Amino acid sequence: MRPGEPRPGWQPVLAGIGLAGLGHLLAIAAMGVAARLAGGARGSDVDLDAGGRFGVVYAMLCTYAVMQTFLLAGVLLLSAYGGQRLKVGLFAGWGGGLVLIVGVVASWFVPGAA
Repeated sequence: MRPGEPRPGWQPVLAGIGLAGLGHLLAIAAMGVAARLAGGARGSDVDLDAGGRFGVVYAMLCTYAVMQTFLLAGVLLLSAYGGQRLKVGLFAGWGGGLVLIVGVVASWFVPGAA
């Protein structure tokens, strides 16, 4: 092994993190589609009342919950058939992405954080 080379066996971990990260990106994209279909993001001339804003947020939250359920099911399925290193990468990517997304959303509600 040469200096600077990754240790053998890290490729499945990185692949697992990449797959889980891709799943999180798909969940965020699905939320954007749900927001557009629920009436949000149609331009600056659209004025949604409180009920309309709630409908958009509710559609986004439901879509995110369903996508996270599918993502976790995929992680569990792939980790059952993959090796130990892939399992570690999948759970690290899923957990890390979830913490990152929830942390960003939570920071929107903290005054002065954004």
